[in-house]
Amino acid sequence: MPKNIEKTIWLRVFNLLGDLLLTAVSFVLAFAVRTETRSLYFFGSALSVHNYYEVLALLIPIWWLLLDMQRSYQDIRPASMWHDFKLGTRTAVLGTVCLFAASYVLRIELPSRSIIFLFMLINAILLTVNRVFFRGIREHIRAGGGFSKRVLIIGAEEKASRFIKTVSEQPDLAVVLVGFVDTEHTSGDACPPETVRLGTPADLPAILHEHTIDEVVFAVPTKRIADCTDMLALCEQEGVRAVILSNWFSNLVAHVSTEIQYDQPVLIYTSMRHKEWQILVKRLFDIAFSGFMLILLLPLLLLIALAIKIQDGGPIFYRWNVVGFNKEKFTGYKFRTMVVDADILKAKLEAQNEMKGAVFKIKNDPRITIIGRYLRKFSLDELPQLWSVLKGDMSIVGPRPPLETELPRFDSWHRRKLAVKPGLTCLWQISGRSGITDFDEWVKLDLAYIDNWTLWLDFKILMKTIPAVLLGRGAH
Repeated sequence: MPKNIEKTIWLRVFNLLGDLLLTAVSFVLAFAVRTETRSLYFFGSALSVHNYYEVLALLIPIWWLLLDMQRSYQDIRPASMWHDFKLGTRTAVLGTVCLFAASYVLRIELPSRSIIFLFMLINAILLTVNRVFFRGIREHIRAGGGFSKRVLIIGAEEKASRFIKTVSEQPDLAVVLVGFVDTEHTSGDACPPETVRLGTPADLPAILHEHTIDEVVFAVPTKRIADCTDMLALCEQEGVRAVILSNWFSNLVAHVSTEIQYDQPVLIYTSMRHKEWQILVKRLFDIAFSGFMLILLLPLLLLIALAIKIQDGGPIFYRWNVVGFNKEKFTGYKFRTMVVDADILKAKLEAQNEMKGAVFKIKNDPRITIIGRYLRKFSLDELPQLWSVLKGDMSIVGPRPPLETELPRFDSWHRRKLAVKPGLTCLWQISGRSGITDFDEWVKLDLAYIDNWTLWLDFKILMKTIPAVLLGRGAH
């Protein structure tokens, strides 16, 4: 293993261990600070950290997963202290939310809110200090050339020149160009600038023997990659890392990964980048949040149901047949906000549709009841969908599920929104959904969510949805 890679790995390991250790220290310090504060102001009851070791044991894996999710140790390039502070604060806040959800599912008692708040504050500070410290170490090693890697380029002049231009414009990549192997057999004068022509593919064995090389970069046209099989095999025999620059997917938004499947290496082309544990965390949060809200809001749900029934004696719920993840059909439930024969009247109102595209929507829909207007204004009609979230048909955050009758009118690119579970709220909710009159714009927001999805993005959307609902901006 090259020394530069070994140093990077050890730094990442020690950085991770430091973050996890300081997270545990933050938890203990929160109790200590509260005890000292209580001795001065005499508030609350005395608490000891010894009674909450199971919480501490839960903290460590949660913080480990969150730090890994944010790729906290992948980027060794310089960054500002503000960047480190944002990462530390984001981890502390999101980790605390996950801690509440996990403790609810596992029935673990948490310490008082004052201790949780102190822990979150201290943890954000200590994580920031730790990151600043390790970035200082990285900068010191980088200044001495400790992270530089020696690269040999194999390929055609044009593509190799683009690669050289990229690494020259980003000195933080710490690439030392050893030379250029020409697959087009051009003259020495035609070599890319800032590098030396070391020969042709036939000379590769001698080049690998004569020069210390950490990585061989194949900068060849896609149609010529098959011609490099022997050179790739030689790099494997010599124990040298090989990298292929590919533009197969340069114009697409899908994510590409590699795995061994069907007893051979394969490229996996997916619409969404995620790890299985992230999906698990999202599902655990959905279960905990929807279950808690259904219990908490039960009196309100019963009151709304009674009001709807008294209003006209019709059904309490509106059953809507929708399409979810991977085009799976399911029945969802909302509080009924329209007159009983709303679906029949819809055909007579099609000419007034204000939404361009597959969705039907008019601003002052005459089918909406008096109670229904208030339910829609504060999104209270959506509350029964928490049951769909608990069952697993939906998620708290995700694109709006389309009706079965709407799906046939979707264009092909619209259907990519079905690559994830539908949700109660998404970017369209916090971006002023009442003002969107073009279905294409609506879908673009959904696809932006899919392409940039993280647990942190879910958290931000949820936090922005709360004021949107409370201020009555949920009319639809």
